[in-house]
This record gives sequence, structure tokens and C-alpha cells, in this order.
Amino acid sequence: MEIQSVIDMRREMRQEGVIMAYNGEISDELMVSLGVILRNHFEAMGEGQKKARSVFSVFVEQVQNLIWHTRGEERAAGMIVIAEQGNEVTLVCGNRVDREKADVLRQTLESIQGVDKETIRQLYREGLSKSGSHDGPGAGLGLLQLARQSTQPLSFAFVETDEGDVEYFLAARI
Repeated sequence: MEIQSVIDMRREMRQEGVIMAYNGEISDELMVSLGVILRNHFEAMGEGQKKARSVFSVFVEQVQNLIWHTRGEERAAGMIVIAEQGNEVTLVCGNRVDREKADVLRQTLESIQGVDKETIRQLYREGLSKSGSHDGPGAGLGLLQLARQSTQPLSFAFVETDEGDVEYFLAARI
């Protein structure tokens, strides 16, 4: 990598208000460490406990998704970018998933994207009552939880890769 690329990247991150960026292998230990740094940042900035808790909660949910839903048998790997502009914090996570999982994720996200907060709360409660019959981690409630905590509809993107998998990106705003 050329030094100028790093300089350009740093300039762009500053312009976008990036306060944290990580790309690589993700583990529970890393999630805890980054989460503590993130929570301390918002508390030190005087953002208040409620905002710090909301940002921390969304961060943990997104990183857990990276850990649990990485493609195949690979170690969990992905990216995390957190930006703050004005009074809004944007948390973006991305990782590689297989095509079938991407199709299911896209359908789920599209189904909740235009739904009001009360409907999201109702869907979440219904999901909690059905969680005992779900095979995977979190009973499929993670996206609903993110939608509940986000101040705007979740945004997402799916990018095809040369290997036939899909890079999946999800953004939540607090």
C-alpha cells in the first residue's frame, strides 16, 4: 500500500466524521475491547448515558452478527466503521456471506425497512415468543433490534464478489 493512499483514506475519514474503523478478524474479545473504547468516547464527550448505551448496544448487535454470520467455516472477519456528524452516529458493519444467506437477509431487510416503530416493536415481541423454535443464535431478532434502536430506517447494500459470494453492509443511525 502506498503512503498516499493512507493519507487520502485518513483525510476522507476525517471529512466523514469517522471516530472508529476496523477491518479484519473479529472475536468476542475484540468486540468487548472496542465496545469499551466506544462507550468511553461517548461518555467523555458528554453525550449522556442514554446515547452511549444506544450506540454501544447497536455496536454489540452488529458485531455479533459479524461473528455469527460470516460465510462458511471461515473465522469471523469483517469491517466496522463508526462516524459521528452533528448529533447523529452512524454504525456500519460489513462482512462476506454466501448467496443464499444474502437473499434471505435482503428479503428480511426490505420487509422491515419501511415499517413504523410500533410495528417493529410488535414484530420483535412476536419474535421473542417464537424464539424457542429457532435454530440459530438470537432467534432472528437482531435486525429487528437494530431497527428498533435506529433513529432512521436501516440502510444496506449487497455487493457481488468474484468468488460468487456477497459482501453485505448494514448501517444503523442513532
